[in-house]
Amino acid sequence: MEPDYQKYRDIVDKAKDLPTLSSIVHRLNEMIRNPNTSAADIGLLIAQDVALAGTTLKLVNSAFYGLSQKVNSVTHAIVILGFKKVKNIALAASILNAFKNQNQTDFDYSGFWEHSIGTATASEILATALKSPYTDEAFISGLLHDQGKLILVQYFPDEFQKIRHLIADERITMQEAEQRVLGFDHSLIGTWLAEKWKFPEHLTLAIRMHHKPLMASQHSELIHLVHTADILCRALDIGNGGDPYICELNQQVWTQMNLSSERLDELLGKIMDSMKNVSEFLDLVRQ
Repeated sequence: MEPDYQKYRDIVDKAKDLPTLSSIVHRLNEMIRNPNTSAADIGLLIAQDVALAGTTLKLVNSAFYGLSQKVNSVTHAIVILGFKKVKNIALAASILNAFKNQNQTDFDYSGFWEHSIGTATASEILATALKSPYTDEAFISGLLHDQGKLILVQYFPDEFQKIRHLIADERITMQEAEQRVLGFDHSLIGTWLAEKWKFPEHLTLAIRMHHKPLMASQHSELIHLVHTADILCRALDIGNGGDPYICELNQQVWTQMNLSSERLDELLGKIMDSMKNVSEFLDLVRQ
């Protein structure tokens, strides 16, 4: 039987209590694409949302970014870190605020976000090591790759319980269980939310294709980074992706990475070290 995609998409599209992003975030995406936009313009825009500005500066000044001086304004942060980096920090802050205080007791939210932040960190570390043109986009793409799971838990509770039982009874991955119960998986649900939130194309595709990296015809390098980072974090037991199993790393993607065992060991060490400094990110969703 063909999956009833429209039924589930309608639930996402029409949910009145669906988390919303700061309107500032949508305007940020437009301003970044304008070559005439200045650091002061971006700073003034983010400052219009006091909570978003405060959270953005908290993250910028956190141990995660390791800046040698305290940053007191968004404009100053942009001068030091760049437009795209600060935009992505603001987007991360908005997303984490949107999803905090979730109350579904059958799902490990803390573990979920730890895995998501780990994947974000690993994506950025891989992108930097490989001198990828997607270095600025890698972190936020990794952070949001599994956002469809949060929608699944919150809005499809009956299906989620069936998925949980399948994982436990048959020892299969969450993705496999989702396919059997729904006919599709969390990556498609996450794509619907990304489209509803009007995310840029590269981010929407990273969410949609991270389990099917070879099917991507655009932004494939970014998708390969997120795919690899996700699986490395599972192998390193960073957080909780919804099941205790490790999905298979696509061999063609791994070959294209062309990482020696020594380089891989070095990058894995960097990923683990970076996880010591993510408490400010996790605090946002634990409040």
